[in-house]
Amino acid sequence: MAVATLKRLWKNEYFQTVMMIVLMVVIVFGFWYATRAALSTEYPALAVVSTSMLPTLNVGDIIIVQGVPASQINANYTTGDIVVYRMPSTPEKLIVHRAVDKVLNPDGTWDITTKGDNNARSDSSFHESYLIGRVVARIPYVGNFVLFINALGNFYYFVIVIIIIINILFSIFFDTDEKKETANEESHEKKKLFGKLGIGTIFFIILNVLLIGFTIFSLFGIFTFWQIGADPPQYVAIRGMYADVQYHESFKISYNNVSKAILSQGFLTYKIDCIVNGAIRLGVPTFSWMQASILLLLFLNLWMANKYFQFAKKLKQAFFKPKAL
Repeated sequence: MAVATLKRLWKNEYFQTVMMIVLMVVIVFGFWYATRAALSTEYPALAVVSTSMLPTLNVGDIIIVQGVPASQINANYTTGDIVVYRMPSTPEKLIVHRAVDKVLNPDGTWDITTKGDNNARSDSSFHESYLIGRVVARIPYVGNFVLFINALGNFYYFVIVIIIIINILFSIFFDTDEKKETANEESHEKKKLFGKLGIGTIFFIILNVLLIGFTIFSLFGIFTFWQIGADPPQYVAIRGMYADVQYHESFKISYNNVSKAILSQGFLTYKIDCIVNGAIRLGVPTFSWMQASILLLLFLNLWMANKYFQFAKKLKQAFFKPKAL
């Protein structure tokens, strides 16, 4: 009896919806806490809100932070680690600047001095107890959404999340009877659009165009917009990799005089180091949207090619059956 009840409950659309939401929440929170544990910090990911670290870090970048002891922080005006720390006068405010100097205290602790790459002067030193960690990577673009949502406030954030969840649930779980009937009618024959092109083919073409366009943008594109979540609110820009290199080389002020930008690439990453006043200032390993979109494009096309190959194979077997002797 109990087993039959559970089976009926499992087939219920509302129960499946609830289970899906619970699963999503568990995955999100599980990933967050696992990341905190792996990186040994309570703030494994943060969004950059100010221009003090330009051009190394842009407003809207997501920075990945690793918790390390102060003794492992490299402090130098060009090769120093970029660190995250609490402002001593306002502990709830987090600062992301480059470590330029550190001093060992008699009690064995460290005082660290930082400076924004785009600031003329160094900051006041802080005790290592305010240190959160060092920046080990950055992800461009996506932090702008986080800043925008935070600037709207909790109520608007809640509304947006609810709208997204409702749309997902309706699209996945609440198909209309018309859609179900259409699916049954098309079990052996795909619906056609624009002559001989099926819905799947149209979707495949659109997705390819979007991915190719995003790949080109992630190389050369520039998009400027008003970011209300910046500190202070201002116009910010997201740039493709080569556009970012040119942006680095545009800084010609005395304390941020970039004479050359050096681009290096790894798997799904790139890094832009700068020659500043004759010395190499290290950049941050950056997630490459260009490489990711190319890999996704290749995967999509290989998957579709295999799908059509299997379809052609079945079609051939259906029309060219071996004759019985």
